[in-house]
Amino acid sequence: MSTFQLLHRLPEELLQEILDRLDSDAFRNLNVSSRRCYEWAAPRLWREVTLVDCRTAHNWGTSDEHDDGPLIRKLLVLATKPWLASHVQTLNHRCHLPPPAIFSELPRSTFSSQTLSTDPRTIRLAQLAVQNMTKVTTLRIIFGHPTLNDALLRCFFDKHRRKATPVRRLWLENCRISAGCCLEITDHPYGLPLELDFAGLESVRFRRLPLRPCSLPRDDAAVVYARSYRTRDMQDGRGGLYSTTINEPMVKEQAVGCEQTIWLAEASGQRDVVTGEAHNAESPLERIYECANRWDDYIYDQLAAFTSAEEQRVLDERHVPSHRQRSMLAYRGSLLDPLDMDLLRAWRLNQSERSPSSQVALNVLGNASQTLTSLTLDWIFTRPSTPGLTGVTPNDRLWVDLYLQFLSLRFPHLRAFQLRNAVVPEAALPPGLCLLDHSRITYALEEHDVMREVDLEPEQRRKLDLAGLEFMEAHAQLQCLAWPMDAFFSNRQSPAHTARRVDAVIANLARTLVDLRVDTLYTGVCDPQTEDVHCLTPGSRTRRRRFIQEFASKLTKLESIKIEGDIPRDERREVIRGLHACPLKKIVIIGIMCPLGNTWGADCSDMAVKPNPDEWGEVIEGEDKGAIWQYGPGPLNPPGANFKFQPEYGWPAGPPMIHTIASYHANTVTELKFCGYKGAPVLLTPTPVTTPMLSALKHFHNLESLILSLWLTTTFEGEARDEEVIAYWLNARSPDSTALVLVTDEEPEGWEKELLTNYAPKALAWRITSFIGPFLSERAKAREGGVHVRASFSVGDWGGMFDADLRVGKGAMGSDVCLGFEGPREELESGRRRSKLEGRRWF
Repeated sequence: MSTFQLLHRLPEELLQEILDRLDSDAFRNLNVSSRRCYEWAAPRLWREVTLVDCRTAHNWGTSDEHDDGPLIRKLLVLATKPWLASHVQTLNHRCHLPPPAIFSELPRSTFSSQTLSTDPRTIRLAQLAVQNMTKVTTLRIIFGHPTLNDALLRCFFDKHRRKATPVRRLWLENCRISAGCCLEITDHPYGLPLELDFAGLESVRFRRLPLRPCSLPRDDAAVVYARSYRTRDMQDGRGGLYSTTINEPMVKEQAVGCEQTIWLAEASGQRDVVTGEAHNAESPLERIYECANRWDDYIYDQLAAFTSAEEQRVLDERHVPSHRQRSMLAYRGSLLDPLDMDLLRAWRLNQSERSPSSQVALNVLGNASQTLTSLTLDWIFTRPSTPGLTGVTPNDRLWVDLYLQFLSLRFPHLRAFQLRNAVVPEAALPPGLCLLDHSRITYALEEHDVMREVDLEPEQRRKLDLAGLEFMEAHAQLQCLAWPMDAFFSNRQSPAHTARRVDAVIANLARTLVDLRVDTLYTGVCDPQTEDVHCLTPGSRTRRRRFIQEFASKLTKLESIKIEGDIPRDERREVIRGLHACPLKKIVIIGIMCPLGNTWGADCSDMAVKPNPDEWGEVIEGEDKGAIWQYGPGPLNPPGANFKFQPEYGWPAGPPMIHTIASYHANTVTELKFCGYKGAPVLLTPTPVTTPMLSALKHFHNLESLILSLWLTTTFEGEARDEEVIAYWLNARSPDSTALVLVTDEEPEGWEKELLTNYAPKALAWRITSFIGPFLSERAKAREGGVHVRASFSVGDWGGMFDADLRVGKGAMGSDVCLGFEGPREELESGRRRSKLEGRRWF
């Protein structure tokens, strides 16, 4: 009797337990084994679906950078096979291209790409597929295509959708939401639902979104991804560049709606194009969609050979043969985040975005307020003007009003609230907005420490005054909180009646809070050791130190702390000391400098191979090596039973950072993460001070995971070889690659030998094990599975981050051994990408 016949006889509970242990490859094999096996495997294979496009080179010499063929085929299956679609629980949509680089590309991205996924047949397939996907509880759109984003959002959250489980988790990243999430509209060119309902959402993550309360000024530097012939180099997330098609500058795509170029009129009740040219001539609008429409026709013509009559009927029912009419349907308008309603009405025919994205986001959150338990606002762009504001404009008042409206919302069941803005100025809060104090919105350059109060309307000023405190008082069940470290308190002590309310909120958080994340904006080239003497922004320093003494030191239940941004090292240390009463399990510190200290010496003086000065800035402060050798390997200095926290600022000769952390929290910590490349331990040629600086890691006997930035020198014969190292790593993990170093009978020499002995993944894993292993606790390494170690490297001209994951344990002879490894992998590598999505807490 065959194994499959035996499987049929097993009790359902036992069969399901067996199936739960299979990986995706096993399910694919099972799926094609028999009809019965298909019924077991297919639902699991389709439990999570990702809609993603691809790059296709055509034989006529052009390349379609956004070929929707793969996602169209998936949508067709979901639209025509309700049984399969009914098993989908998680739906993801993303572009195959790397998302915009955080510092250089993201702030200038509008995510308004008008030519991606615009074919009416594609949008109709999405509508039908969503109708059949009745059990989806998680929707993620990460750098998706705008028109398809709109279709997925409006169909999943259709107010009149019936017989479907409500979506509970919504993740929107690197995309626009003003058209897709607008609660009510009067018409839609593709016939999408007009009324939306977000009730039932439990978790929302808005990440790297433009939520500005006004239109951006037109900017030739802005980039719009497009299906066209014009190309531009962009960062590939792997330390290099790639070329993709764009419409540049942005005004060329948006200017189609301007009166000087093209205007819209209603002719006999139909949308039409009127230009200064002959009526039947190709308009500027049609020229924008020339590539997109032609390539979509090609995709669907190719697909016709593999579709059934019923599937072809579905495809044909919304086909629009006219190039002009299809362009009219696809055009999203020229106004982003419109505020001038009179102007908007003038362009109402083809203006998809009827409300500012900031207002749309507020309406979504308000609509979901009764069910929301987790809300994350992660690097959202709300600032309407460029850095260096020296006065106040109406848009700045709208910026303030955006936060006032948000803080006026109430979420009765909220457990996690996170607002993070450490990366770029465009994500900053209005200066003077406080979570636990009186808010006095100010302007002018913080560097001069001359802040003038914004002249708000009296009623707005009154409501804003304690809006943050009132928000916190209304959400007394928070277990997770993230907020800028310098925006908890103002520069001045609160009046007595306010202080009593603040104390009550903090006392409650001391009982409930288990996860705290604080950050400040990255502004310099190196994190200073202290600002105790020299400080350009005394006001910001005062606010941060008030947070340490008046908030952090009062917590007692915290299990996880994350500190990120341009925070002086002494203040990070005092946060850790201030949390002495907390059973911390996870500590994360991220900065420009290595949070554990500078192993390179003052201005890199101790390094065998110095990095390019452009990579490390002008000044890197040195450590007191005598103190590090004295205290680093020495015994810990834990707080006594009668310890009372008093902050001690400055950076005198004393124990290194890891020694302080171990003294206060070694008994409870299971996870440590320290990211910051400048001054980080050098893997191949560590400096002498590295050993005493890391010695205290041996005291973390319960450690399960250590993530640490390391510096990897790629210089050979006086020349940096980053590109070659990255190419070697990428080729090493590709089963189809033949570009690896050729190993012959002769011993490799020169650079080939260097690659094999220092940079090959296996060699790198051995070097990491040999370097990190001796610092780790023997008890921790002796546990089954050892200690997970992730070594993070910054490699490449464009700041690619590669991670090597391994497990360090004990061998049969008691030596440190690598129990297994993966990588090096960049953040966008498929396995790495998935682990980050699934590992996000509070989503």
